[in-house]
Amino acid sequence: MNSESHSNNNGKQLGFLAVVSIVISSQVGSGVFMFPSTLAPFGTIGLLGWVLAVSGAISLALIFSELSSKFIKNGGPHVYVMEAFGEKAGFFTAWTYWIISWTSNSVLLVTATNYLSAIVDNLGPFQTLFIQVGAIALITSINLMGVHISGIVEVCLTFLKVTPLFILPFLFLGSFNSEYFRISDISSTDATETLSTIIKAALFAFWGFIGVECATTPAGRVKNPEKTLPRAIIMGTACVALIYLLNVISVFGVVGFEGLIDAKAPYAIALSKVFPNYLSGHIFISLLAMLICIGTLNAWTLSAGQIAQGACEDGLFPKIWGKPNKNGAPTVAILIAAFGIIPFLITAQIFGTEGLNRLVDFMVNIFLVVYFVCAIAYLKMIKKFQGTLSKRLKLYALGLFAASFCIFVIAQDAFNIAITLLIFILLGIPVYMIRKNSSN
Repeated sequence: MNSESHSNNNGKQLGFLAVVSIVISSQVGSGVFMFPSTLAPFGTIGLLGWVLAVSGAISLALIFSELSSKFIKNGGPHVYVMEAFGEKAGFFTAWTYWIISWTSNSVLLVTATNYLSAIVDNLGPFQTLFIQVGAIALITSINLMGVHISGIVEVCLTFLKVTPLFILPFLFLGSFNSEYFRISDISSTDATETLSTIIKAALFAFWGFIGVECATTPAGRVKNPEKTLPRAIIMGTACVALIYLLNVISVFGVVGFEGLIDAKAPYAIALSKVFPNYLSGHIFISLLAMLICIGTLNAWTLSAGQIAQGACEDGLFPKIWGKPNKNGAPTVAILIAAFGIIPFLITAQIFGTEGLNRLVDFMVNIFLVVYFVCAIAYLKMIKKFQGTLSKRLKLYALGLFAASFCIFVIAQDAFNIAITLLIFILLGIPVYMIRKNSSN
């Protein structure tokens, strides 16, 4: 098994707390505030879909924790795919994963400024774009200081954004009404419709767990990675699941399912019910949502840099992209990711956010393709892992469940996913040929 460490940051590496923060922050985005509204139309039975989504996320977390302890290299998913299927599969996995890692950041920035506009009146398109570019510059500057500094910042941001998400459910307890959780009409229909409801709810709920693999990208820069990575991935994902469970259940318990359908600010509605005379609920939620977006933006910017640097170290990307600065950060890769977001932000200003959101929906589905390929790579390599026959059979069962879950989700939008993948492959072919020719 590979156990390389490429620490170029003067011996400064990511500790357990920083890795857990990356796991949590990469998954907990501003979407946490919209989960109650998203799941409300499904009624009580939709909570079973949430359970299914958590099961899929935990199975993937267990797979990535196992792989990260066996193959300790920067880059994340492509490392495992290349080990199982070779260089070409490794390149296109790295290429696809790298693009979606920073492209999706555009929605974080748009979401953050949307919440800001709820506080600041008359925020025009140029001011909005200026603020978004300023946020990119700030996060890029932090990440150019190296993974150690970025990790410290992420610990602070994660603490600031997670603490309120644990406090809010307890504030809602005083107004909690268990009557809202009676079996709804949609739950009492035939088995086919019930299953369809669970499936749709699971699809929406799983988006909150995208990023479960994020901590594997800087594996070579983690202290004691064999123990730190598996523990951080499992603990971080479990923490994310608990955050979602507490918040969704508590908001449902205060407002009810019907009161949250199509609600644009479910938490603000819940706060107004708990504190009727409190007029700043929208401001508090907006500030918290902005903080969450910035924390997630930092986590994915760190990951994007490590994905590219890991791919360069494995000879998959042009070497210049991963060349470290004095802090060990891949300057070119980070700058490409930063400037690459701007066209999407301009598009959102010109045509609105609907098209951008649709694009990101495709990107999220592509994450599932990457997860599926990693699950297949995991199944292929289980025979290399040490352990008893019974343990290997458990690993096979885990891999099959995770792969089946990914197929289950992908199948819901297979045609659009195939088209998006084809575009990614076509865009990657010139880079692959240039890299291949330069290595000959």
